[in-house]
Amino acid sequence: MNKDIVSYYDAIAAEYDSSRFGNSYGRFIDAEERRILDCVIGEKQGRQVLEMACGTGRLTGYATHALDASEEMMAFARKRCTDVQFVRASATDSGFPDGMFDIVYSFHLLMHLDVGTVRQFIDEAYRILKPGGRLIIDIPSGKRRRLLRHERKSWHGATALTSAELKEMVSDKFSLHRSFGIMMLPVHRLPKVLRRPLLDIDYALANGRFMEYSSYMVFELTKNK
Repeated sequence: MNKDIVSYYDAIAAEYDSSRFGNSYGRFIDAEERRILDCVIGEKQGRQVLEMACGTGRLTGYATHALDASEEMMAFARKRCTDVQFVRASATDSGFPDGMFDIVYSFHLLMHLDVGTVRQFIDEAYRILKPGGRLIIDIPSGKRRRLLRHERKSWHGATALTSAELKEMVSDKFSLHRSFGIMMLPVHRLPKVLRRPLLDIDYALANGRFMEYSSYMVFELTKNK
């Protein structure tokens, strides 16, 4: 894992939750992500579920196990989710045994990795998933970024993919089961008072005909047997 990424998150761990998800914009994203995870994971009882790059544990309640490369971030997750087993490790080299997990999921990670490291992540998830196990990941929409002529400025949020690019990348290991969109409307430009009331409308738009033009795509992949 890129040391600059780990150092960056170590430094902002104490303020991460309040600065990123303690406002109406962050709560909007959080609500859409949880709606999708409720759909694709639901209850974790009876299954082994790993969250890769758990951060401060915002979405770790869906998991039985979690890992992160930043000990500073994970310290908050440990306090938040006391029933989860935590490991400090890289998402490209988890240290878990082959075929251990029924589900692996990761949000807000792949966007920070170069394509080569994304492939390493895919390889590692494949290794530790059971046959037929599921991988759930998010990444910024390549189609939306190209439409808006988004320019990369640093590693932070730099990587985006289309559905076709993702399918080609994983085709020898995973099959695409379902896709979801997150945030179709330019929520950051909407008045704060309108954000919550428009949540259901945005979710419907993001998962409609033009899903691939949402801000983020979520992919539910099934490990090939």
